[in-house]
Parts: sequence; C-alpha cells; structure tokens
Amino acid sequence: MKISYRSLGVVSGIVGMAAASLLAADAQKGKEIFEKKCAMCHAKDLKGNPAMAKMYKLDPSALNLLKKETQDKKDADLIATTTKGKGRMPAQEGKLSAEDIAGAVAYIRSASGGK
Repeated sequence: MKISYRSLGVVSGIVGMAAASLLAADAQKGKEIFEKKCAMCHAKDLKGNPAMAKMYKLDPSALNLLKKETQDKKDADLIATTTKGKGRMPAQEGKLSAEDIAGAVAYIRSASGGK
C-alpha cells in the first residue's frame, strides 16, 4: 500500500483538529469545574478574590491565576499544585478527579489566551 505525503498531511490535519476539539471540550468542562470549585478563591475572572486573600492573610496577587508567574508554569506543575496542594492551596485529590483538574487547567489556559 502506497501512502503519499498528501495523505499523511490530511491525516495529520484531522488528528490536529480532533486534539483541538478535545482541548476545547476539556476547557468548557473545566470552566464548569472552575466556577463550582475554584472561583470562590480565584474569582470567576481568575484575578483572585480579595476577601479570600484577606481571610488567608495573603497578598491578593497570590490568588491571581492570570499573573505571569503562574502562566509561565507548566501544566504539570499547575496540576500537581491543585492535586497535592501547596501553601494555602488545599489539595483537591479525592475531591476532584484527575480529568476535572486537567480540565480546570485547560480552562485557565484558554481564559488567559492559551499560554
């Protein structure tokens, strides 16, 4: 069976579109998870809830998911922090599935321009 470069290009394009579609679906589901489970502290606009920062005695920027320091982190680091917790961030392991956490990270990326 002879496979042309053109055929490979078409297959690659289809796979790429499917992956983009899955990411969009994950981001949409992630938005729902984020709004239910994360927005209390991080706010719906992802810039952080000043009242929660005050309650936890944090600089308000600590809850801002759009700041450069957070956006520069790898997805795996954001997933690990959400799963295991860090500092005042409570662990979500056992509260959210790995799929939900990955979806929330996909939403954060999509809401911030996909960095």
